[in-house]
Amino acid sequence: MTFKKLSFYLFRIIPAAVLLLLFFSPITMEPIEIYDETFLPTTLFSFNLPFSVSPLIQTSVFKILDFMIYLLPLISIFFIYTCFNKKIPYKIVYILTIAGLSIYLFCSVSSLILFANTIRWFKNLDVSIYILFAFASLSHLTLTFFGIYFYRTTNPEYEESKNIIKNIDRKHRFSIKTKLILIVIGTILVILITFTLLILSGYKTQITQAVSDIGRAQSEQTAAVYETAEGENKKISSFFSSQKVSNGYASSPFDRIDIIISSKNAQIFMEDIDDNTELPPFDTFAYSTGKRKNVPEDELTITEAQAREYIKRFKTGLYLREPIYNRARGTCKYIYPVTLQRQAGKKLVGFSIVTYKEETLMVPYYKIKILVFACSIIFLYISVVLILFLADFITNPLIFLRANVHRTSDAISQTLSGHSKFSTESFSFEDTITTHDEIKELSEEIDNTFSLVKGIVPYISFSTLKNADRGSSQSRSRDLCFLFTDIRGFTTLCEDRSPKDIVEILNHYLDIETEIILNNSGDVDKFVGDEMMAFFGGPKKEYNACKAAMEIRAAMRKEQQQALQSGEDVISIGIGINTGKVVFGSVGSKSRMDFTSIGDTVNLAARLEGANKAYGSKSIITEAVYKKLKDAFVCRELDFITVKGKSEPVRIYEILQISTEASDKLYEIKNLFEKGLHAYRKQNWDKAEPFFKECAEKYNDMPSIIFLDRIKHFKKNPPDRRWDGVFVMSVK
Repeated sequence: MTFKKLSFYLFRIIPAAVLLLLFFSPITMEPIEIYDETFLPTTLFSFNLPFSVSPLIQTSVFKILDFMIYLLPLISIFFIYTCFNKKIPYKIVYILTIAGLSIYLFCSVSSLILFANTIRWFKNLDVSIYILFAFASLSHLTLTFFGIYFYRTTNPEYEESKNIIKNIDRKHRFSIKTKLILIVIGTILVILITFTLLILSGYKTQITQAVSDIGRAQSEQTAAVYETAEGENKKISSFFSSQKVSNGYASSPFDRIDIIISSKNAQIFMEDIDDNTELPPFDTFAYSTGKRKNVPEDELTITEAQAREYIKRFKTGLYLREPIYNRARGTCKYIYPVTLQRQAGKKLVGFSIVTYKEETLMVPYYKIKILVFACSIIFLYISVVLILFLADFITNPLIFLRANVHRTSDAISQTLSGHSKFSTESFSFEDTITTHDEIKELSEEIDNTFSLVKGIVPYISFSTLKNADRGSSQSRSRDLCFLFTDIRGFTTLCEDRSPKDIVEILNHYLDIETEIILNNSGDVDKFVGDEMMAFFGGPKKEYNACKAAMEIRAAMRKEQQQALQSGEDVISIGIGINTGKVVFGSVGSKSRMDFTSIGDTVNLAARLEGANKAYGSKSIITEAVYKKLKDAFVCRELDFITVKGKSEPVRIYEILQISTEASDKLYEIKNLFEKGLHAYRKQNWDKAEPFFKECAEKYNDMPSIIFLDRIKHFKKNPPDRRWDGVFVMSVK
């Protein structure tokens, strides 16, 4: 038998044998019985999996998918049939092998999600299951990437273009395909990891909080029953019996409930206990839902130190926030003082203790964690495969195009350098792109360009043609966010200084502002003296603009401190920010053009920068900007104004700080000012004045001082009853 015939049979018999092996092999195991450590779970085989899993699955679609495990022997029989029917191609065998492995892996992962309920489940799982799962996963991975590689190598143009580019890129740079794959996979990994951690963290917190509430309630209820029964054994025993019964139906059952009391009839009252109070030993294990012989010796009594800690946790409220953990035993306890109501107060008798096993509490969280990790790994695997195909689909035409351009450009270079005989055929471009997209259009444009070069090359040099002017851009409408700044006190600063010094000082401050603008994804439109106009684009334009404003203010505060230390004049910055649509493009005359933005959005931003003078504020934004910030910054509503040149009033806000960096002081300024502003707009001057006054006296808040002056004016000259609180600005 020749090697070709042998490989023909092997490529059919081996997959058939593998799929049959997987069908008759163990695939999973029943859940671990957490409360019965002697329980031995049954190992399940692939052929009986659907009947074991079906009762646990509510969705009919997944029930059908699990029954697809029976396709494995059918596929194996088909492979044996293909040994006698040589017309069936390898491709069908390959696809069915991938499909069979996918079905097995799906059933394996779905059973893992359904049955795995604790780490002990994995420890008790048969080693052969791990081996078979790893073998199936690696086989699936190998066949998948082999298919991708085979798909590439069957394209002769790909191999040719790859060799050309390999010779060009002698520096071994990352190709666009590699960058695309790494960026997309990296992005998916970051998103998956972030969402996985967020989901698991949130769910664990919810589970812990829910069980903690139940545990605290049970310990408090037990103590209350003891107090109500005045320690009567019959009533308390009845309560413990009912707790045993109800615990059997609980989703997160406790391990046991205990009451430990003191044998001494000490008259100690909860209200009088302090650090100097001598506590009796709590040495009587009075009641329990468990068996005394199963309780560790050190948990049958409570020492004085332990009792003091429990009382301290009770009085400080710490018992409400977290239980007492014993990591060595894997338990957590909820403890509450047991008291009896007496005329002198609550007499301390002992403690009620509700004990949980951490493993019991974490079963829902553990199952969710397995589900999330399994889904994340499957999604990542599918994403990587799709990304590899997508990368080929996107970048292969570019690779072909680059190879085609290189062939022609190399021929032109050889001709112009005199290394080859001049021929117009050297300028021919071969368009081999078969896609119907922008890359194909680009290839056609390149072809047209080379055709043009081919016609004019006898009359003009190639370098001149390559560097020809492409013309100017057209104006268009854009949605942008604008930031205006102005240096306060710059005129005074310039007095008695030389022009050179003035320019150096101005450039210093503008350089600081410009660097911050650029670092926050913005761009500087123009400088007008000591005023700067900048704009931001993109989905986070408002956030970036406000962040830049905060950084500019921080930089200017640093400059002010340095100026004070060196005895120089101090300057400050006023900032105005607005967002909206503008006309963006070339503006000017035929002889002088300027690429800038125009519109009401720009004008209002400029007016707001000037409005800082009227309020003594630093950074003013419009309501349109404020709505986009989503609590990322601490802002206070400043006023409702009509700027000069406009009839429509606008609501303005002052940015105080980034939320993550804001101090309690800023929140208090915000609250005091906005309470005062609310009363001010209702013309309730007496109610508004204390808020503004406290804010002004406590924090020297200039806007509050401005509003105190307004209130003083309105008390003497009350506004019309229909006054809506709008302040009309008469200056820019």
